[in-house]
Amino acid sequence: MNQEQIAPVIREIKEALPEKKEEELKTELDRYLRYGIDPQEAKKAIIRKFGGTPASFASMGEKKLGELKGGEMNVDLTVRCLSSREREQKTQNGDRILITGLIADDTMIRRFVSWEGQMLDKGTTYLIRGASAKTFRGEVEINLGPYTKVEEAPEGTLSRLDISKLPRFGNLQELKLKDVRPGMGNIQVTAKVMDLEKRTIETDKGKKSIFDGMLADDTKRVRFTSWSEFGYDIGDVLTIRGAYVKDWRGIPQINFDERAEIKKEEEIDFDIMKTPHLFAEDLVNAGATDIEITGTIIEIRDGSGLIFRCPECNRSLLNGNCALHGQQSGVADLRTKVVMDDGTGSLFAVLNTEITENVLGRKVSECVERYQDDDQRIVQELSQILLGRDYVMRGNVIRDDFGPTVLPAQMTKHSSDDMEEARSLLDEMEVI
Repeated sequence: MNQEQIAPVIREIKEALPEKKEEELKTELDRYLRYGIDPQEAKKAIIRKFGGTPASFASMGEKKLGELKGGEMNVDLTVRCLSSREREQKTQNGDRILITGLIADDTMIRRFVSWEGQMLDKGTTYLIRGASAKTFRGEVEINLGPYTKVEEAPEGTLSRLDISKLPRFGNLQELKLKDVRPGMGNIQVTAKVMDLEKRTIETDKGKKSIFDGMLADDTKRVRFTSWSEFGYDIGDVLTIRGAYVKDWRGIPQINFDERAEIKKEEEIDFDIMKTPHLFAEDLVNAGATDIEITGTIIEIRDGSGLIFRCPECNRSLLNGNCALHGQQSGVADLRTKVVMDDGTGSLFAVLNTEITENVLGRKVSECVERYQDDDQRIVQELSQILLGRDYVMRGNVIRDDFGPTVLPAQMTKHSSDDMEEARSLLDEMEVI
């Protein structure tokens, strides 16, 4: 048996013997398997050996899909298959063909995954013995493992099943875009499509069309990817149910596929003409796309000014060396690393070439001629221009282990009157 076949047996033993370490149970199971003992018999022997009872490994009996919360082992189900397809999954032991799809009973529709090639045919009703339930992206799904038995149910079973009246999702989270966080699953959002692009990617099964774009509501803007056909246009307001959230450098990105439900809303719109304005305290837990922040620049960090980049990978050089490509004749560039404070907290920001050129009023080539022999002069000049002054930055905010970083595409001076109004607003918020 390989590790993937052993894993569900170990999980069942661990469920019955939670106080035992998993490594100890693996060693014990391996000892039985080496002597050719059936895994299910080995499981029972191990549970008995360490003080378990027959109830520990007995079937949980017949369950309804709507009853499952995730984490149940060895359950029996009576379900109808609504859809089924093969897909390739990369694992530690090489590529495997999985069967995935949807099943239903009279309580709910749920996704299933067959790890051992048990093919369920669409429209057929089955008796499934020894399945398990786990939580994936916030939704309970049914797993068919190496010891799951699948057989067709007697004729007439679930004959009155009405799929149209069944809930598709379990614990669906209805969220505003500002509350979306990487790692969330099974979410519902209502938002307007702000931009849309179709592109083609290469997969193990050949070329596939996906759709990238931007969603916006009255709280935030978030990028999205649709992994299935997307028959909607820029300007449409959509309610998307059953999406999940991935992470790109701390920026939440909403993803969904053919399992999601999408409804075009005719009566809903948002006041989203203005770029959302966020505070530092809003960006502690998640990055953001296309937002504005306003604050005072309080520090110019090391690594600012005239730098040289590797012509191969664009990384900045240290003493003429690239971490990947060794000694290089670098390409000159400008950047400014700053810390901005907006009254709710501080944010690190990296000003790109264009913004730094605008701040200095000089192009990169002029700065090479003027400052190459004394690169500290350019940092001093940047400090004189920026420190203690108020600016509005518009762009993206990424996150890593060190916290949020603002990558502005635009930066403009902020009038003192507006800044005083912002500070007054913050004071009022603190009082409230």
